[in-house]
Amino acid sequence: MTQAKTGTYSYSARYRWAYLPTLGFLLVVLAILVVDPSILWSGIEPGTRRAATLLAAALSIGFAAAILVRWASPYRFVVGPDALVVQPILGSAKRIPYDQVRDVQVLPKTFMRSVPEVLLRLETGRPVAIRTDISDFGQFERSLRRRLPPEVQARWKEARSA
Repeated sequence: MTQAKTGTYSYSARYRWAYLPTLGFLLVVLAILVVDPSILWSGIEPGTRRAATLLAAALSIGFAAAILVRWASPYRFVVGPDALVVQPILGSAKRIPYDQVRDVQVLPKTFMRSVPEVLLRLETGRPVAIRTDISDFGQFERSLRRRLPPEVQARWKEARSA
């Protein structure tokens, strides 16, 4: 494994805060429906109010859960001399020695995945997904790939060319 320049790479602020405006809107709608629905509707039936309140509450909970999952997933990546360090917004950093990476898979862009992802499968623990819209992905990929075991480097190169 050849050594390359170390560096820190992360996603944009848009990735971090994307769902917050939607969540705020849904919470405002929920508050209006609970406190005084006549602000939105005049003459609302109780059944309609109850259904709208439940829908706003369910959507708010769903978006809040999506934000928490996003914030708990790796956000910042540090390519160090002997290990990749992944840091979520919430939670502690995880150090992944390069020799623990046993396989790499490139997941294509799909309807539910807006950009391709690189999935690092580890000897122990959960796989690490890295979206290709990370800052300076080309440099990140080169730096990381050079540090991985040779068989994983070959699979990554093969997956990128496929």
